[in-house]
Amino acid sequence: MRALLIIISILPLFTFSQVDKTNALIDSKIDLASEHPVQNILIQLDHLNHRRSYSAGVRIKGEELIPVTGNEQFRIASSTKLFVSTIVLQLMEEGKLDLDEKASKYLKSISFLNFENLHTINDRKFADEITIKNLLSHRTGLADIYTDKEEEFFDYFFENPDKKYSSELIIELYYNLDLNKMSHNEPDKGWYYSDMNYVLLGLIIEQIEKKSLAQIVRNRILEPLQMRETYFEFYEEPLQKPNLIDQYVGNLNFSKMNTSFDWSGGGLVSTNNDLIIFIKSLFNSKLVNRQSLEKMIDVKFSKNNEDRYGLGIYETNYNGNIYYGHYGFYGTYVGYCPETKTALSYSINQAMTKFSNHDLISEILELNEE
Repeated sequence: MRALLIIISILPLFTFSQVDKTNALIDSKIDLASEHPVQNILIQLDHLNHRRSYSAGVRIKGEELIPVTGNEQFRIASSTKLFVSTIVLQLMEEGKLDLDEKASKYLKSISFLNFENLHTINDRKFADEITIKNLLSHRTGLADIYTDKEEEFFDYFFENPDKKYSSELIIELYYNLDLNKMSHNEPDKGWYYSDMNYVLLGLIIEQIEKKSLAQIVRNRILEPLQMRETYFEFYEEPLQKPNLIDQYVGNLNFSKMNTSFDWSGGGLVSTNNDLIIFIKSLFNSKLVNRQSLEKMIDVKFSKNNEDRYGLGIYETNYNGNIYYGHYGFYGTYVGYCPETKTALSYSINQAMTKFSNHDLISEILELNEE
C-alpha cells in the first residue's frame, strides 16, 4: 500500500515535467525577428477525452504584441479539403451521387467552366474521363494554380491583394494561366496534388444541394457539431467577432490579404478546439458511417517524399503511429490516430519554417505519451 501511495504521489510530477518540457520545446521555435517569423505555435492533443493544450508566442493587436492563449482562430487552408470530402461521402450515403460517376454529369451544364476543355494533353481532351473519386484522391492530372504557375499567380495576386474571388473567377484565372493545357497525366494514371480538384468538387456539391458551399458546410458539419468558431472566410459572416492570428509566407503577412481564391480548396477559419471536435466526430461515425470512413482512409501511393493519400485525407506516421488527417499551407494540421485514439490539431503560423514541423510534432507527441 505504501508503495502504491508513493507512485500515486509522484505521478503529478511526471505530468508537470511533460508540460514543462513541451512548453520549453514549443517556446524554443518562436522567432519574431527572422525573415521567416514564427510568432506563435498553437497545439492541442486529445487522448481518450484527456485534453492537453500548448501555446507559445504572441499575436499582433494593433501595435501591441499580446501573448497567445491557444484559443485563437487561424486559416486552416487545405485542411478544408477534409470537410469537402466528408460532405461528398455524405452525399454518396444519401444516394445523391456515386464516387465512380463521371464529374461531367454535374459540371457540363456550368457555362463558365467550359468543362470539356478543362483537361488537355497534347491537344487531346480528357475531362470527360474524370470521376468524382479521381477528384477526391487527386488522381485527375489537373494542373494547380499555385504550383504550376506559382510566379505568374503571385504576380497576378499582388497586383490586387484585396480582390474578392468567386468560383467563376477562380476558373477564369485557371484558363488565363493556360493551366488547362498543362495537365500532368490522364485521369487515374497518376497522382498530382491540385486545388482544382476541390474547386470542381465544391461546384458539384453546390449543383446537387442548390445552395452555396459555405451554407452547406454550415448545415452539414458546423451546426450539428456546434463548431461556433469555424466559418468560411470571405464567403459568410462569422457567428462571433473573429480572433485571428496572423499567418505568414516568409516575411509576407498573408492575413492582410484577401485569400478568397482558396474557396473549397482551403477557405475555412477555425480553432484547434473546433478541429478536434470535427476529426473525432469523423472517426466516431457522427459525420459518415464506418464504410464511408474506410473508403476515405484507403490511402494509395502518391509520389516520392509525399504521404500516402486517400479521399481528401493523408496518412502520416508519427513515431510509428499512423494518423489520418490533412495539412494546411500555413503550417496547420488536423488528424486522428485510430490505434491510440489520439486527436491532434496545430497551427504554426509560418508556411516556410526553418525547422521540420514533422520532427517538432513527433517530439511533442513522444513527450506526451500516455
